Amino acid sequence: MPHCIIEYTSELEAALDIKGLVNMSFAGIEETGLFDTTAIKVRATKVEYYKSGLDRDDFIHLTVKILPGRTDEQKLLITNNVLEKIAPIVGNTKCTSVEVVDLHGPSYNKQIK
Repeated sequence: MPHCIIEYTSELEAALDIKGLVNMSFAGIEETGLFDTTAIKVRATKVEYYKSGLDRDDFIHLTVKILPGRTDEQKLLITNNVLEKIAPIVGNTKCTSVEVVDLHGPSYNKQIK
């Protein structure tokens, strides 16, 4: 934990270094010192179909899913660090956002082999 899911609009794929975006998102989370590096997972998903009310609606949105127990200050540290690390990569993307979401601890389950 955490799981970082990056969503980006399809027209950004040619203009952005998606692998770099994944790597810098990882670094932004890692550098908070809040998590064991071996537990951080980052993945990126291209969004083909979307609609917004903006005249230009390209976006990058990162959702960082964590187990409950972190303070609001720690969550803000995560979002600020990630935004700072990815800033050089996102260029002129219309909207870049990061949110931290608490998973439901009692129902979260995983299997590692």
